[in-house]
Amino acid sequence: MNYTGKKVLLLDGYGRQVPSLLHQLKKLGCKITTICESKLDVGYTSRYPSKRVVVPGIRENNTIYRQAIEKELENGYDILFPILERATDICIDGIIQDRYPDLKIIASSRDSFMKAYDKQQTMKVCMENNIPCPITKMDDETMDEFLEKVDFPICAKPRKGSGGAGFKRIMNREELDKYLIDGTIIPEEYVIQELIPKGGYQYGGYVMMDENHKPQATLVVESRRWFPIDGGPGCYIRTIDHPVMIDSSNRLLQALEWRSFGHIGFIMDPRDNTPKVMEINGRIPASIKICEWAGTEPVKNMLDLAYGVELKPMTKPIPKNLALRYFHTDIMWFIKNPERWKAKPNWFYCFKQKDYIFSWADPIPFFSYAIEHVMTYKKDMEKRKH
Repeated sequence: MNYTGKKVLLLDGYGRQVPSLLHQLKKLGCKITTICESKLDVGYTSRYPSKRVVVPGIRENNTIYRQAIEKELENGYDILFPILERATDICIDGIIQDRYPDLKIIASSRDSFMKAYDKQQTMKVCMENNIPCPITKMDDETMDEFLEKVDFPICAKPRKGSGGAGFKRIMNREELDKYLIDGTIIPEEYVIQELIPKGGYQYGGYVMMDENHKPQATLVVESRRWFPIDGGPGCYIRTIDHPVMIDSSNRLLQALEWRSFGHIGFIMDPRDNTPKVMEINGRIPASIKICEWAGTEPVKNMLDLAYGVELKPMTKPIPKNLALRYFHTDIMWFIKNPERWKAKPNWFYCFKQKDYIFSWADPIPFFSYAIEHVMTYKKDMEKRKH
């Protein structure tokens, strides 16, 4: 299908994934408007949008964000493209679709999204479908029943959230009771589960599901470095061949009756070398550029699905060892990690490698993102403190 001239409202202009999405939309001939919070956002400094809207407060305030989206939609759009969870939640609650019935909203169904957004529900679906995941306290069991199945240390993390924010490593029962008593951990709002020991890498499964919840293309990456170094988002990933994770990714999204693009986070359990599901990202991941580079055409497929174009399974193999580097935090990994000289691959290795944000065709977002996040670095690290 020809998308030349289609008007796209792209949300979350501050996200690292925006430059890749903008590039893919521009290649398809779309006319793009971005909604940003600051003139330093990558969605503002990129050369690709035809129009840029700046609305302070959209990161934290749903009411402000909804009003901004609805106001801009009055100018007439064909496609609404949310990226992060907050915007996706707003866009798929039915209100906007009822008001603009012909508008194509790029997202899975609300039911699937909410199950993925809540990590507790994700774990429940995994266990019901025999998909490996950490032992997790379920809502219908007591803390004592859960603790009979696991050993300390355990971990707790918000049911809804991303990037390692709010993660707690809990060393003993006394520390757990303290967190429960002072309200740091509210069981109804946290996933409480066994802590996978150190020694296993993190992985990601990237899947494009068709209208019938069947995988069109599945790609797996291995995260070789992450920051903060004690647990955080990947800053160096590369494509690998891993049939077990491909199967787990496909089966999990099929069980959720997922359609459109999905991203699953795994961690390798070094005790038995089993990749275990940690979460489903209800957002378009920051690393989607790796899919564009590998030739899976995620944005075109998402638009095709929205317009009822049948997706055909990808037949060509996924290239291996394509590496994506988030230089802004990878440099911090190098500075902070005492094992920096033992990195594999070597930190200075640059073969078959691209940056999350930088491209020669659209270089300014790389620098505006750096300026923006230097100012918020301390706050960002506080959120991820374990």
